[in-house]
Amino acid sequence: MLVDILGKHPQIKVIDYMLSCPFHEMTKQQLAVGSEISRSTLDRFIEDFLEYGLLCKKGSKYIVNSKSVFIKEFYEINKKLVQIEIETQSNLPEEKFLEYSDKELDEMLSDIPDEVDLDKLEFEIESREFYTFSGDNSAKKPFDLILLG
Repeated sequence: MLVDILGKHPQIKVIDYMLSCPFHEMTKQQLAVGSEISRSTLDRFIEDFLEYGLLCKKGSKYIVNSKSVFIKEFYEINKKLVQIEIETQSNLPEEKFLEYSDKELDEMLSDIPDEVDLDKLEFEIESREFYTFSGDNSAKKPFDLILLG
């Protein structure tokens, strides 16, 4: 939900993903794939997340630091966004849903692979990332990095 409000910046994507599964210990690759960013992009700022206390490191895995003031504030923001979305959805007209039998569901779900190839997913994510530099004079810095995709 944070991505909807704060944008699709890699750091926001990681925070949003971390808040969705706060008790899971994840490798860098799992964090990157779950956040839909490349591992090399994650490597650029993960140390900052550790330094500012957003994450804790346990061996080679990372977990949300639930004691962090920042994380607590992000939880509150996320909670308010969820409440707004619930109110919005409750005011929508009722829609009819298709009903499937157990057999039909089994047939549809049988096409889903049992194992996910994280390397393949990471490659697909990396191939969607493009960078461009802007020399806009109104910017505070000489160049701003803009992530497209």
